[in-house]
Amino acid sequence: WLSLGRRAGLEVHQAGTLIAARSEDELEVLAGVAADPRRGARLLAAEEVGRLAPLPTGGLVGGLHAALDLRVDPRRAVAALAALLDADPHARLVWSSPALEVSAGVVEATAGSVRAPMVIVCPGPDHEWLGPELAPSRHGLTRCKLQMLRVAAPCGRRYRPALLTGLSLLRYPAFTCQPAAGRLAQRITAERPELVAAGVHLIVTQLPDGDLVVGDTHEYGDTVSPFADERLDELVLAEARRLLGADRLEVKERWHGVYPSAPGEPFAIEQPLPGVAVVEIVSGVGMTTALGLAPRTFDALEDAPAAVAVGD
Repeated sequence: WLSLGRRAGLEVHQAGTLIAARSEDELEVLAGVAADPRRGARLLAAEEVGRLAPLPTGGLVGGLHAALDLRVDPRRAVAALAALLDADPHARLVWSSPALEVSAGVVEATAGSVRAPMVIVCPGPDHEWLGPELAPSRHGLTRCKLQMLRVAAPCGRRYRPALLTGLSLLRYPAFTCQPAAGRLAQRITAERPELVAAGVHLIVTQLPDGDLVVGDTHEYGDTVSPFADERLDELVLAEARRLLGADRLEVKERWHGVYPSAPGEPFAIEQPLPGVAVVEIVSGVGMTTALGLAPRTFDALEDAPAAVAVGD
């Protein structure tokens, strides 16, 4: 991301992630992460949390600063990376041309046939069009719908790091593998079952214009409703108000996203035909891991000299 940001004129924030802990079991999980030097993270006292971000420290027992985390604005990042590729004489982007059929060495699309010794199919959540020979075989493959919001920063405050809470410790393997994670999950489930049932994972990040992106919830199923549930948004907003110390938050935008989801490893890479790979990231870590997954996928296809990517 740092290299691409420089090349694409994309702002990449290097302020890390700040996780605020309100209980000793949360702090115990965070201590296990901080003990691993590969994480580049350190434990904080409550007053240090307040120095890194303008958060109320009453009720906090400490926190964690993961300094290696990077942040980009996804709305700008996708367009910037597409423009970078479009300017590359060795790449060709074909817009508004849905793929209809894929076979070894050939992609049939509405714009015509494309031939290449390597074909990488990235269907995202819309994998039904692939047909039986290409459809991912990952057991339990379904969709995850998440609801997110854009709000005005209270009193125009600036928050350099991304902000998380103990709810995030229930979702990521770096936290769930810690010895205290089981006790933490039991406590939060007993105390806040409505948050666990809605899959609330509070994360707050600031956009360049000062607004905050706040999310999110997680709802699983093969069919995704186009309608947002106000009750779920209010659960997220209530947790955000508590974290930020705000009596109210002005909502500017609401939206929902969808990604493929399946238990187990976050990646599903299959080679159903010679020179053809079907790649799914079956968790919510697509932007985080894509730049590592890409070379891994090319390597798996045995260094073929050319490729065409289809889909998301």
